[in-house]
Amino acid sequence: MAGETGAPRSGGAAQADAFTKREKGAEDLFIRQEERTKLLALREKLKQQRKHLDELDKHIDDLTKEQGGEHN
Repeated sequence: MAGETGAPRSGGAAQADAFTKREKGAEDLFIRQEERTKLLALREKLKQQRKHLDELDKHIDDLTKEQGGEHN
Protein backbone atom coordinates (compact mmCIF):
# COMPACT_ATOMS: atom_id res chain seq x y z
CA MET A 1 0.00 0.00 0.00
CA ALA A 2 1.97 2.99 -1.25
CA GLY A 3 1.48 6.19 0.68
CA GLU A 4 0.88 4.52 4.02
CA THR A 5 3.21 5.28 6.88
CA GLY A 6 6.17 2.96 6.74
CA ALA A 7 5.36 1.71 3.26
CA PRO A 8 8.30 1.66 0.83
CA ARG A 9 8.36 4.44 -1.74
CA SER A 10 8.71 3.80 -5.42
CA GLY A 11 12.28 4.49 -6.46
CA GLY A 12 13.73 2.93 -3.35
CA ALA A 13 15.85 4.33 -0.56
CA ALA A 14 17.87 6.62 -2.82
CA GLN A 15 14.78 8.60 -3.80
CA ALA A 16 13.63 8.76 -0.17
CA ASP A 17 17.07 10.03 0.88
CA ALA A 18 17.03 12.69 -1.84
CA PHE A 19 13.58 13.85 -0.73
CA THR A 20 14.65 13.95 2.92
CA LYS A 21 17.78 15.95 2.09
CA ARG A 22 15.82 18.39 -0.09
CA GLU A 23 13.19 18.82 2.63
CA LYS A 24 15.85 19.41 5.31
CA GLY A 25 17.59 21.94 3.05
CA ALA A 26 14.33 23.84 2.57
CA GLU A 27 13.66 23.84 6.31
CA ASP A 28 17.19 25.04 7.07
CA LEU A 29 16.83 27.86 4.54
CA PHE A 30 13.52 28.93 6.08
CA ILE A 31 15.03 28.94 9.58
CA ARG A 32 18.04 31.01 8.44
CA GLN A 33 15.73 33.53 6.77
CA GLU A 34 13.60 33.82 9.91
CA GLU A 35 16.68 34.30 12.10
CA ARG A 36 18.00 36.96 9.72
CA THR A 37 14.69 38.83 9.88
CA LYS A 38 14.73 38.73 13.68
CA LEU A 39 18.35 39.92 13.81
CA LEU A 40 17.62 42.83 11.49
CA ALA A 41 14.67 43.84 13.68
CA LEU A 42 16.85 43.64 16.80
CA ARG A 43 19.55 45.76 15.15
CA GLU A 44 16.99 48.41 14.27
CA LYS A 45 15.62 48.43 17.82
CA LEU A 46 19.16 48.71 19.21
CA LYS A 47 19.85 51.62 16.86
CA GLN A 48 16.73 53.39 18.13
CA GLN A 49 17.70 52.74 21.75
CA ARG A 50 21.20 54.15 21.17
CA LYS A 51 19.71 57.25 19.60
CA HIS A 52 17.41 57.67 22.59
CA LEU A 53 20.31 57.24 25.03
CA ASP A 54 22.36 59.83 23.10
CA GLU A 55 19.44 62.25 23.35
CA LEU A 56 19.18 61.64 27.10
CA ASP A 57 22.94 62.19 27.52
CA LYS A 58 22.70 65.47 25.64
CA HIS A 59 19.74 66.55 27.75
CA ILE A 60 21.60 65.72 30.97
CA ASP A 61 24.66 67.65 29.74
CA ASP A 62 22.49 70.65 28.85
CA LEU A 63 20.81 70.63 32.27
CA THR A 64 24.12 70.29 34.07
CA LYS A 65 25.64 73.19 32.13
CA GLU A 66 22.60 75.38 32.82
CA GLN A 67 22.93 74.74 36.55
CA GLY A 68 26.64 75.49 36.50
CA GLY A 69 27.62 72.05 37.77
CA GLU A 70 30.08 71.12 35.06
CA HIS A 71 32.73 73.35 33.58
CA ASN A 72 33.59 72.13 30.08
